[in-house]
Amino acid sequence: MMRQLFVLNKILYAFLSLFIVQITSAQTGTGITISRNDHIFPPAQQAKPFIDFDKKGFIINGKRTFVVSAGIEYARVPRGLWYDRLLKLKRGGYNTVEIYTFWNYHEPTEGEFDFSGDQDLNAFLKLVKKMGMYAIVRVGPYYCGEWTLGGFPIWLKFKPGLRVRENNPQFLTAVGNFFNKLIPIVAANQVNHGGAVIMVQLENEHRASWGTIVPNDYFRFLIDKTVSLGLQVPYFFSGLHPGNDPAGNLKSLDDPKRPNPWFSTEYWGIWFSNYGPQPQDSTIYDRRTWKIIARGGNGYNVYMAHGGSNFDYNNDRDMAASYDYGASIGQAGDLRPSYYGFKRAAWFARSFQDILANSADATGSQDISSASDTSLVITARYSTAGTITFVDNPAAGTIETKLIAPASFDLPDSDPIRLAPGEIMPVVQNFALNEHIKLTWAPTKIYAIVPQKNTTTLIVYGSSGTPARLYFNVPPETTFSNKTQNFRILSSGLLEFSALVPSSEPAEYTFKAGDHHVKIIAVNNQ
Repeated sequence: MMRQLFVLNKILYAFLSLFIVQITSAQTGTGITISRNDHIFPPAQQAKPFIDFDKKGFIINGKRTFVVSAGIEYARVPRGLWYDRLLKLKRGGYNTVEIYTFWNYHEPTEGEFDFSGDQDLNAFLKLVKKMGMYAIVRVGPYYCGEWTLGGFPIWLKFKPGLRVRENNPQFLTAVGNFFNKLIPIVAANQVNHGGAVIMVQLENEHRASWGTIVPNDYFRFLIDKTVSLGLQVPYFFSGLHPGNDPAGNLKSLDDPKRPNPWFSTEYWGIWFSNYGPQPQDSTIYDRRTWKIIARGGNGYNVYMAHGGSNFDYNNDRDMAASYDYGASIGQAGDLRPSYYGFKRAAWFARSFQDILANSADATGSQDISSASDTSLVITARYSTAGTITFVDNPAAGTIETKLIAPASFDLPDSDPIRLAPGEIMPVVQNFALNEHIKLTWAPTKIYAIVPQKNTTTLIVYGSSGTPARLYFNVPPETTFSNKTQNFRILSSGLLEFSALVPSSEPAEYTFKAGDHHVKIIAVNNQ
């Protein structure tokens, strides 16, 4: 019996491999050239109040939003674990998830669709919404994604004359039938209908078009079909800025010709052939993430933030059942070291999205912070909401430096700051916490700012015993609720906060201006 199963599996593998060769040649044949830009089709008028963008950032529900997205596939996670995995992503600072809708997962037999149980896309998107997150949906019809046949149903193979991913009548009919079931589910969950979906990707890694280029009738069909079925949020072809280091060596990601924000739909957080964490992952990807933030990126999707499993026979010829990916959330739901690096960057970017999602390059300006060690690379982002200077240590060794405030601030240099190899430290200035209190200068590492009713909490961090300083512009009636020795009013009128990062339990400090409380929580790196 085992011998018979082995032979059958070998025959099936050869059969599927032949199909893969056929579909690959169909998409890469002569006459097809690579055409790409990094543009995004704008939303329909009905969706504009809910999801929109300009060249500086995304605007969701009328608010500037830095999109921190996590790649996760509902098809690779049992329904009973959806909530657990989404909760871990939410706690990790992600405000969005990006998913595929594998065609053969929903129509394994022609004309027989399954959107129930583990395949219940509507339930998954509603859960994403309930978690307070957004969704980017990649509807295909081709997916790649290390999944059997790239997501194509096997029954396509038996249609004489069918050629995929082009203007072939049989293929378009099959895609149309699938989209008739799929797109209404996605459309009903768009943000302008009270749902989670903010963007959609049509096709995937197609040679003929990335971004917004419409090279042939096949891509026109994808637009016409999905729009006719209710697609109203922004969409794009094939992908945007994929890579394991999307910012690369660019000093700025700004592009005056781009009508939309810079966004990476596949920021490869490790690779599909890995299982478990590697020792260098957290430091390598920490730097690559901060490069995106520091150089004007407006968001990214970590692919994969959670890998999962290829159940049944959905693994492809290069993959086994495991799709762990070496991701920051493991196949079994375990949290790896890289999780905490991605988390720190995500919460910072979201805390200061009023700056980052509406900023221009301010590198070289006289009104930004600098450092006493001139070997450090200084870049800056400016908006009407404030300025962030990024102090970059590109060297292979640790560098100790002092941060220098802009001359107009009349503030002392910071205490010595130690920057690890490859570390990029953000220094915030002129950021309004509310209408009465402004964070004037922050030569200290900020984890996040959390507003909650009449309290704003700042979380700062560093090595145990290192100084933490913050400077605020506050009204005269400011009072201190505890640890008054850590606050003083300078001759300039600014409020200085000064403390040492604790070695164990977090330390809390509070002051009050009017009816608003500011809580500072200092925690060590561990």
